[in-house]
Amino acid sequence: MRLSIFGLFIFSALESSRALAPVSVTWSDCPQTITPGVQCATVQVPLDWADESKGMIPIALSRLPAKTPQREGYMFFNPGGPGGSGTEFVQYLGGEMQAIIGTGWDVISWDPRGVGGSGPNITLFSGETDYDAFWNPLYGKGHVGAHGNLTISSDVDLFMTQVSAFDGVARSLNQKMIERNGDLLKYVGTCAVVRDLVYLVDSVYGQGNDVNFYGISYGTVIATYLTQMFPDRVGRVLIDGVLDPEKYGNRIPTKWMEVDIYDLDFTLKSWTEACAGSKDCPLSTRYDTSSTLLTKIDTILNTAYERYDGSIPVLNISGVFKWPYDNVASFIQGGLYFGMLTDDNGQLLAALEQYQSNSTRLSGKVVPPNISIPIGRSPYSIMPSYDTLPRETLNNIAFAVFCGDAIDDGSTTTEEIFKETVRISQSTSRIFGSLFPTSSMRTMCHKWTSRAVERLPQKFNRPPKNIVLVMSTMGDPITPYYSARRLASSNLLGNKARLVRLNSIGHSTQSSSA
Repeated sequence: MRLSIFGLFIFSALESSRALAPVSVTWSDCPQTITPGVQCATVQVPLDWADESKGMIPIALSRLPAKTPQREGYMFFNPGGPGGSGTEFVQYLGGEMQAIIGTGWDVISWDPRGVGGSGPNITLFSGETDYDAFWNPLYGKGHVGAHGNLTISSDVDLFMTQVSAFDGVARSLNQKMIERNGDLLKYVGTCAVVRDLVYLVDSVYGQGNDVNFYGISYGTVIATYLTQMFPDRVGRVLIDGVLDPEKYGNRIPTKWMEVDIYDLDFTLKSWTEACAGSKDCPLSTRYDTSSTLLTKIDTILNTAYERYDGSIPVLNISGVFKWPYDNVASFIQGGLYFGMLTDDNGQLLAALEQYQSNSTRLSGKVVPPNISIPIGRSPYSIMPSYDTLPRETLNNIAFAVFCGDAIDDGSTTTEEIFKETVRISQSTSRIFGSLFPTSSMRTMCHKWTSRAVERLPQKFNRPPKNIVLVMSTMGDPITPYYSARRLASSNLLGNKARLVRLNSIGHSTQSSSA
């Protein structure tokens, strides 16, 4: 582990605020917001918390003030990512969050480094032509995105021929990021984000006040890092949809990717059980069972694989019928994030089923939504076109954070990752295991050479001041209940955590079907 190469330091005083005095924050009405009353502000923080001489960067904030005469509290929130915009969340969904935690509470969030209105400005592509040319080697007939479920030898053989092409894309991603951004990539790591959060609390609510924080998905990494970096500042902290923080920071990313999908097949089966015989489920008839619905989904996926014509996938009323296996399976997984495949998701699957079986017309019940956002050409199987992407997604800030936070992986090869993908497909998840190369940022971290200047020490052994609430659904399609249980166990937070399990499916309790 070549820690010193990247200037990594282990904090000698973890709770140090690095002596930057809080500032007075000036709020104004946000220019564009769905939720009435949301306010916006910007706070300057050091690019490098250990060396303020390297300059300052802006951090964008949004808050929905409490509706009671006397504020009862405040709750910072992160919606996940890496790369999720906290300011957009408050502007669009702040009212819903306030209804959950109480109208007497401020709901407040910020754009983490490199996201939305926050610096530093991380760039990757010069335009749409550059964007298309970079990702196209992963898509089309005979490319890695054209795989099936990797359970038949011919599919595996074709998949393994794409090792070199994928390796080239992973190397190019690292090289392009370094060329365009240089050392800026070192300053978007989670430890810096946590320091920003504590400073925002000091500036908005008073120096030394508790950090009240609710994190979902990647936001749970921010939350758990907070408990270790600033244990005496931990106030009311909720951790929901747990991304295992110890593995995140201390394990080679490709050595634990199987954890991501531990619950995925269970989640899909649970959905089919709820769908079977339901008049509200477009894919189901009155005679369907969970078993027959799983067979339907298998047939839809296998037919998509067999009929794929090599065209770049697009998300519109005609393009969906040409999707390869990779895109259809990713669409199903995406629907399970919200604990359901009804409405648009179920309609689309039902439409695919009818189209593939050569039905002469699509019934009104299953006509898919009229969506016209192109997809493909990205490290995620379902992704809008260049001109519809937010800056942080277009410029792949997620890689800079996820791979930069991870330990240096100088030994894993792309061939090993592909072989592991085949193993997972054949032993853990026949439907979803094959998606890793095109749907998981971790599969490119082995070629990433930049590391965050500050990363968390290896042991999670600092008890936070207050008890932390750890939450999970029973069927989470990307952050399994296993990770929540482990975080709340004696291995990590132990008696300073309380575990809440929701007997439902969906990514986090906020997205569940309960």
